[in-house]
Amino acid sequence: MIKREAESALINLAKQFKTVAVVGPRQSGKTTLTRYVFRDKP
Repeated sequence: MIKREAESALINLAKQFKTVAVVGPRQSGKTTLTRYVFRDKP
């Protein structure tokens, strides 16, 4: 997978907040990014 700048931001935000929304246009990799970052979450 391509290393994305949003990955580190997502990790930092998840440490600060209980819920983080990942928004963007269709087929931009939102699901792929969240599944990659949070592998242990269902």
